[in-house]
Amino acid sequence: MKPSPLWYRIRGLLIFLIMFFSFYLAYGLSMALHQSTLPTAWQLAAGDSLERFRWLFAIGALFPIAAFLMRSWGAAYLRAAVVWARDASAARLIIAGPFRYLRNPLYFGNLLLLPWIALFIPPLGIPILFVATILFLAALAKYESGVLKDRFPTAYERYALQVPALFPRLVPVASDPLAPKADWREGLRSELLMLSFAVLAVLYAIVPNVIHEHWIWAIPLLAYLVQTLLTGAPALSAGAEKPND
Repeated sequence: MKPSPLWYRIRGLLIFLIMFFSFYLAYGLSMALHQSTLPTAWQLAAGDSLERFRWLFAIGALFPIAAFLMRSWGAAYLRAAVVWARDASAARLIIAGPFRYLRNPLYFGNLLLLPWIALFIPPLGIPILFVATILFLAALAKYESGVLKDRFPTAYERYALQVPALFPRLVPVASDPLAPKADWREGLRSELLMLSFAVLAVLYAIVPNVIHEHWIWAIPLLAYLVQTLLTGAPALSAGAEKPND
């Protein structure tokens, strides 16, 4: 199997850096334009409304929960080792589960997380976060499409004409009767990190003051370490799916 290019192999690190620099660019632009550097949630809550914070974080929590469900649904069909492998492979074309609605359900799960992330950065950083993430995920999806097209030229071309890459269609296409069955243990094993974000989001909605506790970030760190051990993933290769396998 031909190794994938470096930018693809470190896709998880690059996704993290996009989020990281979106934060810092947001603060820099806000200061340069003499606008508030407070995170979006703080500005929407007018700074002193605990009840408004709770509502914002309660609504915001729906997005990481949806992101976890979408990614684990896709991973249940792909299997954790495939999701977290560094190189793109194409042993099988899966048309089942979420792959009946879109070709890259795990990347769509990444997009679902963004509205929650946006609550923690100044408003000027939100367009940067969304545009940069969408462009990078689109590049990943395009590369994987090329791998699949080389392996299944006719079948994948027909599939791609019916099913969009990043944003789901409303009506699913017919399932492939030979597609593997979902293994939900694999889905959970693959997405412990995303589950930890969902847990954090719920905690913030219930007890907003917990956001000031530094220990709270031990939850995603522990989830990442456990997920890495369970999947045998290389460090910092998280955050992106493999082609249909």
